[in-house]
Amino acid sequence: MDAKSSEILWSIMDPSNSRVSSPVTIANGVLFVGSTYKQGPIYSIDVKNGRILWSYETGATVYDGMSVSNGCIYVGNGYKVN
Repeated sequence: MDAKSSEILWSIMDPSNSRVSSPVTIANGVLFVGSTYKQGPIYSIDVKNGRILWSYETGATVYDGMSVSNGCIYVGNGYKVN
């Protein structure tokens, strides 16, 4: 969304055909978000165009946000921290 005009620049559906209930994290022009799908994929999305850069299955549902620091992504899912 454009901060000045409130125009929606792009949107994307959850590729796992599930839903997203976690907050997003943005770092270095990349948006990170998790899915409630049972395998708990997290997605890395280009903030400029909404293109998925990569995804990773964590093995459990992702309900919470992620932290990004020093090139690492930290996400809690189920009863694990990946």
